[in-house]
Amino acid sequence: MARVGELYPDARIYLFGSFARGTWLDDSDVDVVVVSRAFEGMEFWERGAMLRRLASREVPFEILAYTPEELEERLKRSVVLQDASEYWVRLR
Repeated sequence: MARVGELYPDARIYLFGSFARGTWLDDSDVDVVVVSRAFEGMEFWERGAMLRRLASREVPFEILAYTPEELEERLKRSVVLQDASEYWVRLR
């Protein structure tokens, strides 16, 4: 995820899910939310595909990518993100 910060200097990166809670298993994926203004005008699937290319291929990632405004809106409506925000860890 360090490469994400290099390409998107404004990016905020949050770890959530089992790794953030300390309950991961050997086959757990790494759940990450990336927030950047650079995603404005991009399709949601394009963002994830682009970020997955930057992530380690040795570790399975689940990546959600939002603009700051989208994240704010999603936090109002998504139970998954509301729960994640209770314990996520800011990596960047």
